[in-house]
Amino acid sequence: LPTREVFVFTPSGELRKLAAGATVLDFAFDIHTNLGIRCTGGKINGKAVRINEKLKTGDIVEIMSGKNQKPSPDWLSIVVTNKARNKIRQKLSEAEFKKAADGKELLGRRLKNWKMEIDDETMATIMKKLPYKTLNAFYAAIGEGELDVSDVKNMVNELQNNDSTAAV
Repeated sequence: LPTREVFVFTPSGELRKLAAGATVLDFAFDIHTNLGIRCTGGKINGKAVRINEKLKTGDIVEIMSGKNQKPSPDWLSIVVTNKARNKIRQKLSEAEFKKAADGKELLGRRLKNWKMEIDDETMATIMKKLPYKTLNAFYAAIGEGELDVSDVKNMVNELQNNDSTAAV
């Protein structure tokens, strides 16, 4: 019969029960969300390991963390526990919303400087040309510097010039 869980210990000897296949990262989130979010790796029985190292019953697990560490989308493929998966998703979406707010603000500021406006129709056309599934992802790309604001400006100019020639 395959085991459905592993029993591991914290360095202070506290017993923790996790799903079979759980990793160092799952363990970190099991201890505390903030520890999971900042997890950079761990030590199993005193030996340094990466966050994706699978745990075995009887392991003594210590978590290493860094204050600048942040969850990345590939963490979702490392964890097996729902708690860890949900907390990672939550943090990723918070980060995207923050970047999207920054991107929207940046684009708005630049458009104002250029004395330009993007109407909904133009925005819809631009969105069709770009690989972003949502407006949030579009603004987040600007916020991350992945999408240059001047490229957006050029697209708007191109579309508006085409519109004005079509009207003649």
